[in-house]
Amino acid sequence: MKLLLTSAGITTDLIAEELMRLVGKPFSEMKILFVTTAANTSIEDKSWLTENIFEFTSRKPASFDLLDIAGLPEALWKKHFEAADVICVGGGDEAYLSRIFAEQEVKDFLTNSQDEKVYMGISAGSIVAGIFLPKGLNTELYGEGCEADYGVGMCFYDFIFIPHLNSPYFPGVTAKILETKVDRFKSKFIAVDDCTAVCISDDVITFIGDGEKMQYP
Repeated sequence: MKLLLTSAGITTDLIAEELMRLVGKPFSEMKILFVTTAANTSIEDKSWLTENIFEFTSRKPASFDLLDIAGLPEALWKKHFEAADVICVGGGDEAYLSRIFAEQEVKDFLTNSQDEKVYMGISAGSIVAGIFLPKGLNTELYGEGCEADYGVGMCFYDFIFIPHLNSPYFPGVTAKILETKVDRFKSKFIAVDDCTAVCISDDVITFIGDGEKMQYP
């Protein structure tokens, strides 16, 4: 499967160009599905979600579809997934998202259509495609509830994706702090800032953008 993992969406032209390369189409021919499910549990301001949506719609794709799959019949959500070139899974609560994805058997669908689709993640949407942080670390790094410690990712890649490196909104996610916690990671990790993406295609990992990033080991 072709994956584009981001912290904050299409924040740069380089990320937009990489998405077009992966899909093999310009935005004007691209059918995009944006899954908002991870944002369901938050009662905070969601202007970041509308910004993520505008980053797509401002590039005038052939079609742009919004979908919350929680509670939807399988036959219905699959029609939306099947129609899309890009399945973009937005940010929010990765533990809740992973539970909904497991209930709906989204991993099975994505596995069976891996040659046809590009999976793009934004924050939680990127995390849920891989391996989750060890128990306790999510709360320490992001200051969020412990529920997020118990998610299970889809393991489409074999590392932990850590978004929002050095972001002023997440002061616990800095290279200096991560360095003090590396002995608690059971898997390798890649952390990137909000202007850098990770592309995985044919098992090759490429960094998109010149922003800040960190790998361990």
